[in-house]
Amino acid sequence: MTYTSCGHELRFVATLPHFEFHEDFGMPTENHFQHQQYPTEPVTTPIQRTLNVEEADETDFSTLHTALRIGRVILVHGTFMGDDPFGIADALKSVAESVPWLAGQLNRFAEVSQEKMRPFTASVTGDVGNYHEPFRQRFQDLVGDDPQVELLSPTWSGQNHHLARADLAMRLLHRLLVRPLLADQNVLLWGHSHAGNAFALLTNLLANHQPSVAQFFDAAAQDGVSHWDEVRKHLASAASPHPLAKRIFIACFATPVRYGWDTDGCAKLAHVTFHRPDADAFPLRTKPLFPPQQFADVMNARWGDWVQAFAIAGTDVSSMSTRTINQNLTAILEANLPEPQHGLDTRFISPKRVRDTCVRWKAGTRCHRDGMNLLVDYKLSGKVSTIGQPVELSLLGHGVSTTILWLPTHLKLVLEAMLA
Repeated sequence: MTYTSCGHELRFVATLPHFEFHEDFGMPTENHFQHQQYPTEPVTTPIQRTLNVEEADETDFSTLHTALRIGRVILVHGTFMGDDPFGIADALKSVAESVPWLAGQLNRFAEVSQEKMRPFTASVTGDVGNYHEPFRQRFQDLVGDDPQVELLSPTWSGQNHHLARADLAMRLLHRLLVRPLLADQNVLLWGHSHAGNAFALLTNLLANHQPSVAQFFDAAAQDGVSHWDEVRKHLASAASPHPLAKRIFIACFATPVRYGWDTDGCAKLAHVTFHRPDADAFPLRTKPLFPPQQFADVMNARWGDWVQAFAIAGTDVSSMSTRTINQNLTAILEANLPEPQHGLDTRFISPKRVRDTCVRWKAGTRCHRDGMNLLVDYKLSGKVSTIGQPVELSLLGHGVSTTILWLPTHLKLVLEAMLA
């Protein structure tokens, strides 16, 4: 079939019992940290699937190792699930710098806050919108002894801004440098929500276009932070692209459309997104978020993952200590976003950031430009969350991606995409 969506012609493959990819994965080379547009124009044809929780039965998950040579899987949670999601520890450390006589006590409070936050969050959320140890163990059970499945540890802050995601990208690259892959191994990065946008930054770093990488480091202003310093020094003397790039496979779940990707920075890329189109004429678009959706439709994920559609450019929240740095990073990471064109419905909204975000929400962007977009509608399994809601609709449609119940089906989906 052929549909015209947001002014771009896209071939749309209807619900299939298996994948039929007619194009290779395609991503732009030399992306140079450019942002994706609203709406996007996917390089490859998005695939729409309707899934049930039993369809992974009898799947041979050993192909993750035998066919793709994945030797390690790193699981990375999304925003608000880290060790300092609301910037409390950052604020304490910032105050400590200006009040030397209280520095020791304040820094200790910050450390305790970070030590306690992640276990507390995991105990409250379980596997809804979060990767935790039982999820990791189930993943390991599915794939057997190889690859080794690990949770990112130490984790990232989980704050909702550029610097936090940039720091996650830096932590991942540093981890792969200090714990190198074996000669015949690849690594699969498996991330939820904005972890996927940190992966996007990682691909730009590994593409290693020296001028843009240097500009990125200068804007982030993290001189003296050990993992940043070590990565910067390493990239300055490394090849472009970095040899590690083609050994990195990426699976993103419910990742909002934000930063662009670079084809020179990874081997394969797949996006899994909970999606239900609201109009036959626009099958690849979510229901526009402006004007606002009805509250019940949001809570019940009537049109799929509401958080994935909501958390686009303009929705970051900087902490006091990171505000200037995030402004500098915005000047780089959002430099290519065009100035939104306002109509009467948005022209008088204030402040400007909200006004511009409303215009971008109107585009209904669901698909990423780069990699393979797998748009998934979930058949209800009959299982419910702790608040009595169908698990597929939990956390406004954002929580199903991380549930242990759906892990086998998601793993089968990713394997099919990577092997196609």
